[in-house]
Amino acid sequence: MKNILVCLLTFAVIGSGVSTSFAGRYISGNLGAVIVNDSDIDEGPISGEFTFDAGFGVLGAVGSSWENSRGRGSRGSTGNGGRVEVELGYRKNDFDEIKVDGLGSADIDGDLTSLSLMGNLYYDVSTKGSFSPYIGVGVGLANVEADIDDAGDEDDTVVAFQLILGGSFASSETLSVDLQYRYFGTDDPEFDDLDAEYGSHNLMIGLRHGF
Repeated sequence: MKNILVCLLTFAVIGSGVSTSFAGRYISGNLGAVIVNDSDIDEGPISGEFTFDAGFGVLGAVGSSWENSRGRGSRGSTGNGGRVEVELGYRKNDFDEIKVDGLGSADIDGDLTSLSLMGNLYYDVSTKGSFSPYIGVGVGLANVEADIDDAGDEDDTVVAFQLILGGSFASSETLSVDLQYRYFGTDDPEFDDLDAEYGSHNLMIGLRHGF
């Protein structure tokens, strides 16, 4: 998967140099709510699920953007373009309950966190106005840690991915406000031979500053 990530980013950079123009660098930061899906438990004769409270996420990224050219000999550009970036993210959710089939449920204290390093690729759509919608995908690695009171903590580093749908509002020539929905998920982490699941819905707001 590391090789796939390197190939994806290399392809994006090479492609931008061949067919695009108006390259620019930027930094961005996002903050928002994180809703983690219930995690199934399936360990021998025991089955059930963990549930979680809504939590929060903080993301920071550095990247490069470009604007597509209409083609050789054309004037101007389409305004559509793309971005490639490296992103560091942190997400935290408290445990809510543990539900065991046939035995009922009980409150549980602790939290579930993820620290991720992602490579993201976006496609921006120009509307010739201050608002520009975009879509994006990302792949990378995430360290997922479960810390349960009176039971200790376990963590596992796994492959991560995300799908992004959002829009930006330009407040100046260099600064824009981003509104995003992200689905962020990982391969199943393993905690003491217990397979877990990690998938989350993220609603984010942030700022992006170009140079």
